[in-house]
Amino acid sequence: MSPITDYASFLRGTAAEVLEIAEGDHLRPLPSRPGQTVADAMAELSACYEWAAETLEGRAQAPEHDLTVVPDTVLSDFKASLNRLLAVLEEHPPSSPAWTWSPGRDTAAFWHRRCSVITALTLWDLSMASGATVPLDQGIAVAAIDEALDSFLPAGKGLHPVSEAQGLVQLFAQDADRTWFVRFTDGKVAVLSGEPEAGTELQARTAGSASDLALSLHGRLPFGITDTVGDERLLQRIRVE
Repeated sequence: MSPITDYASFLRGTAAEVLEIAEGDHLRPLPSRPGQTVADAMAELSACYEWAAETLEGRAQAPEHDLTVVPDTVLSDFKASLNRLLAVLEEHPPSSPAWTWSPGRDTAAFWHRRCSVITALTLWDLSMASGATVPLDQGIAVAAIDEALDSFLPAGKGLHPVSEAQGLVQLFAQDADRTWFVRFTDGKVAVLSGEPEAGTELQARTAGSASDLALSLHGRLPFGITDTVGDERLLQRIRVE
């Protein structure tokens, strides 16, 4: 596995690919996101970029922006938001202190990763709409899995409530040789920092490429595309989109 060590560079290159596809037809519907178009996805990205930039500039807990789509300006708005974000990221390296919505994540690294992950997912959405899908880059796929489990779930941003969930779930990214364990207990969710105790029984397990696992967690593909055994309802509890 090749982990991403420079999210700003990754973001710059991936956003350029997003823009290239979007300029072809920004009103095209997105099969992976029913009811949304390329323009909707671009507006969402712009809002994320603006929120990250404002937060890093010291406007802590700045609200997300209005996602009203103006087709005539959505691409120019995206370019402006991207350029602003890249400038802010350069001024705020990953180790810089920053407010985030994720418990225990208090550095700019959170925003570097967040903006890169959502951009990579959007590129996948737009590529699928144009019939040219490719897997997520392995490094960003692992980052997307990490983010779903270490930020979204602890912050209560999962797609489904966890109050009724009980048990242990394992995810295994075969190509990256990475394993994650998630435990649901009494309405709480925790990502284990290591292996569970010997003899601990799994209630669900899913294995596949890092890309397929990330796309499943973020709602682009069903978990059925991965090798899944056990209680699939628990897997639905770790989806974040």
